[in-house]
Amino acid sequence: MNIFRSMYSKIFGRNPTPAAEPVNLVRFVSLNQDVNLAQAGGAESYQNLFTRVCIDCLAENAAKLKPKVQRIIDGGIKDGDSRLQALLEISPNEYMNSFEFIYKVVTLWAKDNNAFIYIAKDLRGNPIGLYPIAYAQAEFLESNKMLFVRFTFGNGFRMTVPYEELCHLRRFFGPSDLFGEDNERTLKPQIGLLNIVNKGFAAAVNNNNRLKGIIKSNVNLHNDDLKKQQEAFVKDYMNLSNNGGIAALDTRTEYIELKNQPTVADDKQMEVVRKDIMAYFHVSEDILMARYNEEQWGAFYESVIEPIAIRLGLELTRKIFTQREIAVGNRIHFEANRLQYASTSSKITLTKELMPFGMLSVNEAREIFNLAPVEGGEKRLVSLNYIDAELANQYQAGKIGVNQAEGGEESE
Repeated sequence: MNIFRSMYSKIFGRNPTPAAEPVNLVRFVSLNQDVNLAQAGGAESYQNLFTRVCIDCLAENAAKLKPKVQRIIDGGIKDGDSRLQALLEISPNEYMNSFEFIYKVVTLWAKDNNAFIYIAKDLRGNPIGLYPIAYAQAEFLESNKMLFVRFTFGNGFRMTVPYEELCHLRRFFGPSDLFGEDNERTLKPQIGLLNIVNKGFAAAVNNNNRLKGIIKSNVNLHNDDLKKQQEAFVKDYMNLSNNGGIAALDTRTEYIELKNQPTVADDKQMEVVRKDIMAYFHVSEDILMARYNEEQWGAFYESVIEPIAIRLGLELTRKIFTQREIAVGNRIHFEANRLQYASTSSKITLTKELMPFGMLSVNEAREIFNLAPVEGGEKRLVSLNYIDAELANQYQAGKIGVNQAEGGEESE
């Protein structure tokens, strides 16, 4: 049985064997790094509850973005390749839908500050699948003046892929020439503080459930008798059957309770740590708790979601299309209907103001109100109260009549 009958051959079209690697591979030396190597983020970071919530918030909201394949021409914009549009909009690969695809890409990007997407193509060079790569280690290599990335996965297998077949999204892309800087130096100390506080809180709760004290005997007893007295006290009173929590002792024995009050971080200290982590991922508490208003959502979209959309659109465009296809106007971009998150009064005002100018079609207006499209809804309605500015100038100068300014012919 072929043990590699799974994602390796399905995605890359070959098994992770040394024979599949290009010959004469050498380390690629960039301007500032002799070894261009990146490690995936540690499990500790993503397993922290608060960090995961922040990353999930980014990924969930970014996954709402809608991919558009279009072609920019002199007369405007028209729809692009329908097969590529279906691939991006519905099922980028056989393992996930479009929402899950974007969610996974953004999760890897936020967790590791590097996200790779492998572009599988058919014999004609047409994209047939887009696969986010969850690697353990990535390394830039070179062979015959061609750039490659060698991925090492969690099971130890390796796969070497040409860089031109990969979309590469980076975060904190500063010190390194090729990789986004990892979270090790900046985020790990904050997560460590949260973990310490959580462990301390758990220990405090556990200690509060335990009875601790000293049994003082008012008469002289041998060590063996003292030990028997202790064991009898524990057996009789420190068990689940003692629901009342009351111990009965005679005058010969006295119980002295030892109070243990462990110190835990207060709310203000915890808030400082959480705010640092939220700032790191550019999310606010209102966004995390989904209690934002339209102004807060607009700020979050413009500062966080829109940059992700630009990154993703530009990288897919330059890696999927050839230089000639890009030159004739082929583009991929991601958009979101931000008006869906506005208040009802704002939606009504905007549609009333924009539709008379032909800026919205009927279906675009319906989408703002979360209504399904209707047949013929791509038409744009324009008010007859508005005319071309050039015609208005000519009318005022007396060069044309009223009928011509309104779109008709001037009468004799």
